[in-house]
Amino acid sequence: MLQIFRALSAVLLLVTIALVSALITMRLAIHGAEVRVPDLLGRTVPQAVVELRAKGLQAGVDGHYYSAAQPAGVVLTQRPAPGTLVRESWRVRITVSLGPQKVAIPSVDGMNETMATITIRRTGLQVGTVAALSYAYAPENSVISQTPTGRATNVQGPRVSILTAQPAPPAENASVMPDLIGENFTQAALAIIHAGFKLAPLQNVPGTSAPIQPASQLPQTSPVTLMPPGTVIAQTPAAGSRILAGSTVQLTVQP
Repeated sequence: MLQIFRALSAVLLLVTIALVSALITMRLAIHGAEVRVPDLLGRTVPQAVVELRAKGLQAGVDGHYYSAAQPAGVVLTQRPAPGTLVRESWRVRITVSLGPQKVAIPSVDGMNETMATITIRRTGLQVGTVAALSYAYAPENSVISQTPTGRATNVQGPRVSILTAQPAPPAENASVMPDLIGENFTQAALAIIHAGFKLAPLQNVPGTSAPIQPASQLPQTSPVTLMPPGTVIAQTPAAGSRILAGSTVQLTVQP
């Protein structure tokens, strides 16, 4: 009995070891080997690339920036930070120094977009973001603002972004249709004309002597109720609708 128990214990131990080994193998297969990111600050770009490759990592340049503290070609910042544990083949993002600013930022305010971009590139700088804004006080496509400003010093990078003027969209000449039901026809008509609308030929509710119109042909904006003669009992468009200036308004009145 003791021998059987020992045999079972040995089998269970072997199974446990096999499971642990399988889990470790699976983790390595999924995540790969992990390494710590080296400190690249102050290294030249070639030096940084060599250090990263030695650890199985890759380099990616996120941008170039002016720096009065670091000479040109030196790493200014890095992501992830030094000492961070990452997987092999991870790409470490770096920014590179251009050295102190030596190029004067040109003033392109007032230029059209084409001339402004040419001026920026001729100076040896890059065109950054080009955005447009509805602006009625400058010619279309002319520069109304730039970042950094002309002749600026201690700028961060060699990019100049510009904002250009675009025509303002035409204003929508629309109004809200008032509620005229229950108003005297004369007062309602004056309100319609003063609001810049047109008044359609008047419609009266059919009387007992007139042929009865089918319900489907009567205005559906309001039920016909008994009101004093000359009172508006229906309107088209309905109250609260947005209608353009010059639109026609149809009123139905109590005879």
